[in-house]
Amino acid sequence: MVFQLLIIQAVTFVGLIIVLRVLFYRQLSSALTRLRKLHEENLAREEELKKELENARKEKEAELAKAKLEAEQIIKDTRTKAEKLNEDSRTLAKQEAQKIIEQGKSDLKKLEAELASKYQEEAVDFSVSMLKFTFSQQGKEALQHELLSELIKEIEGLPEDKFSVKSKLAKVLVPSALNAGEKDRLIHALSEKIGLAVDLEESVDPEIIAGLIIQVGALTIDGSLRNKFKKVIPYLKTEKADVKDAK
Repeated sequence: MVFQLLIIQAVTFVGLIIVLRVLFYRQLSSALTRLRKLHEENLAREEELKKELENARKEKEAELAKAKLEAEQIIKDTRTKAEKLNEDSRTLAKQEAQKIIEQGKSDLKKLEAELASKYQEEAVDFSVSMLKFTFSQQGKEALQHELLSELIKEIEGLPEDKFSVKSKLAKVLVPSALNAGEKDRLIHALSEKIGLAVDLEESVDPEIIAGLIIQVGALTIDGSLRNKFKKVIPYLKTEKADVKDAK
């Protein structure tokens, strides 16, 4: 009886172990299956993360490369603009300097011309004053007759197209009154050139010293001693320059 109980217990225990083993195996198999699935999912997720990280790294490198190129281009453009600006500044400075130099030359020439004109006027005034105080009245009259005769000859030798004015009145400014013969010669010469019978209106101005000034309408003929001195100054300058060159 006891032996049977032991057998029954043994069989029961073995059966229980078998049942428990079967249940445990199923649970273990199910757990292992879940673990394997999770592992596979983790591997897939890890691979995906690696790809995403690799893509992110490549995008970052591409962005950095692009930013580097843009920065290099910006630096290059900035350097080019700076060089151009520097060149433009130098060019502008040269142009301004050249303008200043040209303006200086122009101002110098203008000043030289003004001084030359001033000195010429002073030289003419000085020459006229010397003749005024050097010549006697008789000498002045002789010079007056000579200058008048020369002027009449010059008028007679001028072409008629120089006398485009058509005026019958001729105003004459002289240092002393003309004699009858001088008046007739002057009236005849002017009438021939103008084509009209000219009336002579005579005015006396002792400051002229010698010579005369004729005005017919808008036409002025300056045969005064002062004007002759003005005309001869350029010839004196040329002759002086020629003498210097010869030396």
